[in-house]
Amino acid sequence: MNNINISNPQNYKVGIYIRLSKEDDKLGESESVSNQRSMLVRFAESNHLYIVSEYVDDGISGTTFDRPSFKKMINDIENKKINMVITKDLSRLGRDYICTGHYLEKYFPEKRVRYISLLDGIDTGIDSTSNDITPFKSVLNDMYAKDISNKIKSVKHNKQDLGLFIGGKAPFGYKLDKCFPNKLFIDEEARHIVERIFKEAIQGKSCRNIAISLNSDSVPTPSQYAIAHGTKITNISSHWSSSRIREILLNEVYIGNMVQGRMKKINYKSKKNIRLPKDQWKIIIGTHDPIIDKSTFFKAKEMIEIRKQTRVKRHDYLLKGFVYCHECGKKLGCSPRKLATGNVYYFRCNTYASYAQLGYCTPHSIRMDYVEKVVIDKLKTILLNFSNKNEMIRIAKQKLDELENNKLYIDDLENCKKKLSKLVLDIDNIYNDKLNYVISQDDFTRIYEKKKLEKVQIQNRILMLESYINNDSENKDELVNKLIDKFNLDFPTNRKILSDLIYKIEIDKNKKVYIYFKFKSHGKIIV
Repeated sequence: MNNINISNPQNYKVGIYIRLSKEDDKLGESESVSNQRSMLVRFAESNHLYIVSEYVDDGISGTTFDRPSFKKMINDIENKKINMVITKDLSRLGRDYICTGHYLEKYFPEKRVRYISLLDGIDTGIDSTSNDITPFKSVLNDMYAKDISNKIKSVKHNKQDLGLFIGGKAPFGYKLDKCFPNKLFIDEEARHIVERIFKEAIQGKSCRNIAISLNSDSVPTPSQYAIAHGTKITNISSHWSSSRIREILLNEVYIGNMVQGRMKKINYKSKKNIRLPKDQWKIIIGTHDPIIDKSTFFKAKEMIEIRKQTRVKRHDYLLKGFVYCHECGKKLGCSPRKLATGNVYYFRCNTYASYAQLGYCTPHSIRMDYVEKVVIDKLKTILLNFSNKNEMIRIAKQKLDELENNKLYIDDLENCKKKLSKLVLDIDNIYNDKLNYVISQDDFTRIYEKKKLEKVQIQNRILMLESYINNDSENKDELVNKLIDKFNLDFPTNRKILSDLIYKIEIDKNKKVYIYFKFKSHGKIIV
């Protein structure tokens, strides 16, 4: 600092910049705002410099340059209010070596701003060896910031593993105690809202209808409730939403489990968070008192999953993907029409609907249930011609004999054995994860049951394939009979069977139905 001298102080309008992060604050008074200010003012006075403004960012990391006072300083440079910036050391300006280098090497020189770092001996107004090693100091400051970030992350992860709450605000329905900052306690006033949400869910209400119910009764949202109880919140939601209800219904915190680590920062320089898959969350069982009993929680969860499946499949139907327009060759869409008796679904040509004025196709539609009946009736008629069970057995056995000599069966058997070996290894791994507390008991049970079911299915398929290959005539007879019985039961409402028999279905402008079969004996039939 003593080596820095200003020969023409009257030419400079000085801005002193002070920054203190939460981590720096733990190092003591030497890094405090008052200490930095005192040092910078003494330097200015001793060199007869006029301080125009002081910029202080307290409690903000140097890894980001999105700081209120720093941005105000940049704005003053743009308006030519200051042309000299002084900091205690280079790390006060910033710890991101890329952005720090930008300001030192490009921005300040282009704006004719002289930068001085007292403890580092950096002065861009003169040629100095201290200036030459500035890039290396920036890199070291960046590495320091990364090291601090990793240490903080390690401490947080350790607390999460112990089931300690590390968030700033307790989940809705819970509160924090100053004497026990890492433990959740039930908020008796808010718990009734949570209980109401779960009660309405198991009664069959959708998340949307629950939200409507709460809004109509003017029940405070989590953010409104927090503000009313003295918590500062920037993003305020004045209405309940279906997504917020769903988030509560699926949160295991309400059955006493600590659920953390659902989000993580991209890196120590970025504020952006990314959502992690559930198998990477930190879930510790039984860390606090539950608001909801487990049976109610899992019943509500089941109701959500059932509704989700219904929502996904509401436009599924037997002939989905089979039906085309005979005129333009495009697949026909399926859409409902509201009638007095309820919704009725129709196949219609989307080409005409989209390009009606261009005359690319003709306006035609036909009821979906009518087409399904036509196709099913025709298939049943054809089936009657093959209703002789003895003939069906002969054909089925002949087909099995052909398949047994096919290399596909052997390849399929080998693939199944490989899958079985992998499943056994997966089951061992998840068991070890449970023992090492990597996954919770609930997650272990869920994953294990799924893997066990897959294992049984593959073992059954291996037995069947081995039976085919070994040409066990007794097993083959039993299998043929079962296959024929199942065929008669499922036919023709099984989509898999339809895909084996039908190539496609076409509808023309006169509502004629063209069925294209995959077997040569019938080919195309017009109904």
